[in-house]
Formats: sequence, C-alpha cells, structure tokens
Amino acid sequence: MADSIPEDVISFVREIFSEANVEVTMALARQPAAHEEMLDFQIFAALDRVGPSIMPSSGTAVAIESHWFGERRLWGQWEIADIVIVIILRQGDRVMWRKVALLQSKRLYSREIPVIELEGKRYAPGLGPYLYQTECQPPRTQQRAFSFTNDCVYGAMKSGGSQVQAIDQYMRSRNIAVYYSFYNPPKMPYRSAVPRPASLPLQREDIPLGCRVLRAADAHRALANLPVGRTPQFAEMAALAASTTDEYAPHGWRLETFIADEVLRCREGCLFERSDDARLYGLLNERDYPIASMITISIDLPEG
Repeated sequence: MADSIPEDVISFVREIFSEANVEVTMALARQPAAHEEMLDFQIFAALDRVGPSIMPSSGTAVAIESHWFGERRLWGQWEIADIVIVIILRQGDRVMWRKVALLQSKRLYSREIPVIELEGKRYAPGLGPYLYQTECQPPRTQQRAFSFTNDCVYGAMKSGGSQVQAIDQYMRSRNIAVYYSFYNPPKMPYRSAVPRPASLPLQREDIPLGCRVLRAADAHRALANLPVGRTPQFAEMAALAASTTDEYAPHGWRLETFIADEVLRCREGCLFERSDDARLYGLLNERDYPIASMITISIDLPEG
C-alpha cells in the first residue's frame, strides 16, 4: 500500500510539515504563555501558504487544506483530537483509500510564566475578562526571563485524568488510534526573555526538538508510572526507542517525520479502504464526532 505514494510526494509533504514545525516551535519560543489553540493555528497558517502543487517527477497533484470546526466537547466532556489528519489517495475519479490520524495537542509550560487555559469558565462570561482583566499583571516594560527544562510539565495532562480515560475508552470502542502532538521549545534546556526588543530581528533557530508525536497508548503507559493526578514532566514523557542520530527520539517522532514517513508509508494511522466504513462515518459525520479541526492531504495520481 505504501508504494502507491510516489517518493517525491512524501518528500514534499515532509518539507511542508517541517516548515510548520519550525513556525509553531518558534511561536512558543517567542510567546511562552501561548495557548494550545494558538499553536494549532500556527500549523494551519504554515500549511495554508502552500497551494495545490504538481510534483515534477511523478506528475502527482497534492493539495493540503485546513478546516477549523471550533470547540467540540461531545465525547463525554472531552474532545479526543484537536486535529485530525485525513489523507485521501485518488487516481482519476476513483478514491483508492483514505487514512486518518488523530492528534491531541499538548504544550510544555515554562518554569516562570503561567499559562491560563481557554477552558470552561473562561468562556462563560464572554469576551469581557480579556478586556477588563482584574488579575495582577507584571508591567510589560520589564523583560521577564523564562526557561524550559527537563522538569517542566505538560500542564494540561494528568495521570489517570478524565481526558486520558476518555481517549482510552474511545480507542477501545472505535478501534482508532489516537496520538499526542507535544509542542516543545527548539531544544532542551531553552532560555529566553519576553518581551523582546523591537529592534531585534526575528531569527530562526536550529530545532533539534520541536513538535513531537507519540502514540496515545505509549504516552498513557508513561503516565501510568506516575502517581494519579500528577502532571507529567518533559523527561517523563519518553516512550520510544533511543536513536544515534536524534537525541530526542524517545520523546516522539518529529511532526514532519510522523506525517511523511509513518502515516504516508502506512506504518501509523488508521486505513479506510471502504467509503461506507462505519468507523470513518462515525468519526467525521456523527453529532458526537470529537474533533476540533481537520487537515486534509489530497493526493491525485496521474492516470496510468
């Protein structure tokens, strides 16, 4: 099945998602209190800058599109995936197969600057709290140093928490794998300060760490080693094998590696060869579909 996708397509998709990884990682490096939703949008923005393209070697057409559905908390009280990746392979007017990978986003919190999640009561009063903030805030005329270290936590995760249980129950009942996409700084440890001087140009950095993807099953096994209710540290969310070429390999695949070399090559994700598959219909069409946004990668092979 994997050899149905030409190599130039896989290389193209890898390059596009590598650029998205750079964008979201540098956004976190510049704004350490950024919400997960804002970081998701960095991914979408980077992908949306690339229009439909034809690969010069194979003649295959590739279109990458993003779709935002808004907040959906309809699988119990939790969304199961912040982003669903949908890959559609066509030849002529025939759909050969579809593939799905569900990504639940989590961001690493810095040591010094707190993150106020956009949850529950923050929505209830409307937009007023953002205009008339009553919390004590430090003046922005003074730079604040911040750092990411191995003991920083993924603050929106908890060992034995209700979202972990909901994801486990969803995977069991629907037989569809879920993955975590972890937003991390460019490297570990990482230190900087906000706000930055306006005269300082924005510079891209080497990003050996960046956004990483782990299977939910692997991430949950790592969580199970912690006391119930504990938020996991960066060092504790290491579940894959070590690598001689990637020092951060235990923390997951790079985003672009996961999409191009694991999902497109049919090593990860859920394959649907029938359009009337009940699991696919339930995921994308039923009222309780538990996703907030979608990225579609449409691959059209040339005739013959």
